[in-house]
Amino acid sequence: MNAFSLLFLFAATAAFAQGPAIAPKSLWEADPAHSASSLAPTKDGVSAEARDGVLAVTVPGGPAAWPGFALVPSEGALDLSPWGRVEALVSNTCDSPLHLTLRVDNSGDWRQKPWNSESVFLKPGEAKTVKVVFGYENGFRPAERPIDSSRVSQLLFFLGKSEKARSFEVSGIQAAGAAGDGPPVDPARRVVRPRGGVLFGDGAAEAPSVAFVDGAAAPAAGAPRAGEPVRVEVGPGRRGAVKIGPPTGFWDLGLATEVRVRVRNEGASPLALALRLDGPDDKSGTVRMPAEGALAPGECAETAIPFAAAVPWRGEIDAATGKGRAAAGTGTKFSSSRTRAVVAISEAESEARAFSIERAVAVTQPATLPPWLGKRPPVAGDWTLAFAEEFDGTAVNEGLWNVHASNYWDKRTHFSRDNAIVSGGMLHLRYERKPGFQNDDPADRSSVSNTPYACGILTGFGKTVHRYGYFEARMKLPTAPGLWPAFWMMPDRGPETPGEPWRRSDTHDGGMEFDILEHLTGWGPHRFNVACHWDGYGKDHKAIGSSGIYFDVDPEGFVVAGMLWEEGLFAVFVNGREVARWEDARVCSVPVYPIFYCVSGGWDNAPFDPKALPDEFVVDWYRVWQKK
Repeated sequence: MNAFSLLFLFAATAAFAQGPAIAPKSLWEADPAHSASSLAPTKDGVSAEARDGVLAVTVPGGPAAWPGFALVPSEGALDLSPWGRVEALVSNTCDSPLHLTLRVDNSGDWRQKPWNSESVFLKPGEAKTVKVVFGYENGFRPAERPIDSSRVSQLLFFLGKSEKARSFEVSGIQAAGAAGDGPPVDPARRVVRPRGGVLFGDGAAEAPSVAFVDGAAAPAAGAPRAGEPVRVEVGPGRRGAVKIGPPTGFWDLGLATEVRVRVRNEGASPLALALRLDGPDDKSGTVRMPAEGALAPGECAETAIPFAAAVPWRGEIDAATGKGRAAAGTGTKFSSSRTRAVVAISEAESEARAFSIERAVAVTQPATLPPWLGKRPPVAGDWTLAFAEEFDGTAVNEGLWNVHASNYWDKRTHFSRDNAIVSGGMLHLRYERKPGFQNDDPADRSSVSNTPYACGILTGFGKTVHRYGYFEARMKLPTAPGLWPAFWMMPDRGPETPGEPWRRSDTHDGGMEFDILEHLTGWGPHRFNVACHWDGYGKDHKAIGSSGIYFDVDPEGFVVAGMLWEEGLFAVFVNGREVARWEDARVCSVPVYPIFYCVSGGWDNAPFDPKALPDEFVVDWYRVWQKK
């Protein structure tokens, strides 16, 4: 769980979803007698002057932060609950680029951030509409604290700090749209979860987009409608292919582990196809249909395109760059939560071919669990059980675990012992909206002190430490969008480590971070990341791993994941099956301690959604085997 993070991109360029029509409400007029609000500069020197219905604003240069102006309701609070958003046309009238923010406030403690806001970037002379959708903020993500639109205390328009004087104009300040309207969505980035998992064919909710390439063509009947098969014709001597996708954007197949495709040979010649799934950046593995031979004329068959790699991931270090990578032909970079198309390819034949892809549906296969799972390591050896935490009590055993730790990963979550719950023979790390202090300490002054969301954490630092062996846990992952649970390891050199305290867990000098199961809930419940990080988290940071580890869960929704750690070897197993391996002299030699936690965010996650809370990361047991 390194400290690096990339924001989830959510483009917003198309029209808003439409609710019942309602006339916009103007929130500012040049004539105070007809205006719902009055003007109030937020910093000294800011002026706002009405000119022909346009508000001309000048901002002096200087050290003042967030200079701008407020629109304050003429009486009490504004009731904007019949509308879905506030918007205004803003124009840059100076020779410097502007980053302008519109904020819609409720009254209350500013430290609790009782507002929703959005920003626009304006080049000199550029004009844009800035919009705040109630319940969303910062790129139209679900807001952590949705405002009460019936009690708007003010609207703020402000810039960042600058030594240069700047100016801009504002007009058309109004409440618009219907209550409950969602944020804008770029059709090219639309992501839809197909109803019942049906991508196209019988049971599909919408007609797919179809592209014919390399000599393939549609029959005279034309493009399929919703629920109809996709028919393809390929001329003699041609290599035909068809790409079938959603009408716009991507399919989110994160709830599945494979796509089953049914094909019928409608021509007079035998037929064989290569099938795969395409994402925005990479492809799934290719399967042949049928596996051997060919479909006879009139014959129909079904096959599965799995998301998991056909060959488990194998890590290696690029000798030229020193960076980690996957060995050729191993692992996968395919992202099921952003699937662009089902692709069928027919190699060139002397005869013409005709076929229909009758249906494609995303499904999940139940996990096949070996009877020895959880009772021994998945590899041969003279092993002994060195540690077992079954969580059979009624509280965390603080002789073995810490329930407090630093939070380096997000700014909205604090760790609380009350959210590390032991019950029913399991550990429940409960993530919920519960204002409080980091590590239950009102005196804490860290960046995550006094945050609105709480979760539990367990770490074995100084208490549960091992060197080499097989480390395994049975876990059930949360599903609320935007969460980031993990089972991972960090170095612990012991209390006698010389130098600064942080050197005890430093990832230099033989130390390493092991990410055994690192999950982003935006991926869906069947995919996680494995990784190794070393040489710190600054300019010398190095890493190797894969985000394409797909898995099935047992009937109770649990997965068993483990790490085999030996001298020069890091390998990860899921439900007893090896899914990742890296063999290198740099593999950690320093003892490590386990961590179970859940925060929010991550480098490729869905937007955090408070409405889906509370949720839990559940750990049934944690066990360590070592060779005698």
